[in-house]
Amino acid sequence: MNAASPPVPAPAWWSVAGWLFAACFGLIALVLVGALARGNWLDGPPSISVPASAFQVARGHAGEAAGALVIDGLDGSGTAIVSARVAPFEARRYPRVDWKILPNGDQRPQLALAWSTRERPARTFVQPLEWQEGGVAPLDLSAAEGWNGNVVGLALVVRAPLPRPLVVQGVTVPGISLTSAAREVLEQWANRHPDSGRMRAPPFDAERDHHLSLPAAVALALVLAAAVYAALARRRKWPLDARVFWALFLGGWLLLDARWQLDLWTQMQETHRLFAGRSSEEKLLAEQDGQVYAAVAELKARLPAAPARVLVLSDYERLQARAAYFLYPHSANGYYLSKLFGRRQSDPEDFHAGDYVLLLAFRGAAYDRAGGALLWPDGRRRAVDEIAFKDDGVALLRVR
Repeated sequence: MNAASPPVPAPAWWSVAGWLFAACFGLIALVLVGALARGNWLDGPPSISVPASAFQVARGHAGEAAGALVIDGLDGSGTAIVSARVAPFEARRYPRVDWKILPNGDQRPQLALAWSTRERPARTFVQPLEWQEGGVAPLDLSAAEGWNGNVVGLALVVRAPLPRPLVVQGVTVPGISLTSAAREVLEQWANRHPDSGRMRAPPFDAERDHHLSLPAAVALALVLAAAVYAALARRRKWPLDARVFWALFLGGWLLLDARWQLDLWTQMQETHRLFAGRSSEEKLLAEQDGQVYAAVAELKARLPAAPARVLVLSDYERLQARAAYFLYPHSANGYYLSKLFGRRQSDPEDFHAGDYVLLLAFRGAAYDRAGGALLWPDGRRRAVDEIAFKDDGVALLRVR
């Protein structure tokens, strides 16, 4: 019988932990990228981009604004459809469709992708879309019925409720390859997560929609590295060193914390650039809603010195709330009004003589400048005096 082989000397614990974590993390990334590439190892087909200007309104109401398509009305059945013809492309080579649609607040309409193919022109196929933190989630169609043959048309279906206009910037059908998949994963893992003014904790909200979030990839790498170390130690007769497990955990922690610190440092630089050395008014103008502040401040100067009751009417709750805040010390309860008027069920009786009304992109009532009145869709009206009016439809009125 052969004598038992002597145990192989164990390398330094920090070396084992470092190499195992790097190898396992790289393996996780490689498997992820390979799965996303879908067999296009060297090169993939070119991406197909359809701009908002290429879409035609089939149902409902929409118009172009600043290079985007704004869907602001549904038909009698509570549906809007915008469609575009595209140069025929082979569906099996393009398993994903990415819509560029801006976030629509908390009340999000139901969305779906519809398409037609050259082989079956009489049939329209439909797949629902899902909302995510930054807009609409990419749609994987690799196993969808009808996603075969040559696609010749794409459409977006919008169903009620539509509490506010929907801004569509276009749609992309990306060509997937090993290179593009790796670039997409790296961009997701290195993507900034700017401070939105809300409490946040890893994983960031936006990461929940990644192919595989960085915290999840790190966790998988740590579990795999610990299992590989335990197997190696048993095979080579190494004594299990607890420092290896602690080093793996600490390494993963530091990797995530390094990205967090880089994010905070970048945010600090951006905040310093915007606000350092500026007055309170200049800081308000430098914020994201600085244009809202400037417009409201101009209108506020037309109000009386004593606090007045101002009703802020808008289809956008954030715009309404910020305008109400900027109007202080005038009494402008934007939060209450968003619930009262956001459903477009306001009544002329809600207004009292002497009230001021600030209209900001509101469709619940129209301002008739010639007749000096607010008009409701059912024909009711309330007489008002014009204090200020802007070409973009912003108006400050006084109720008679």
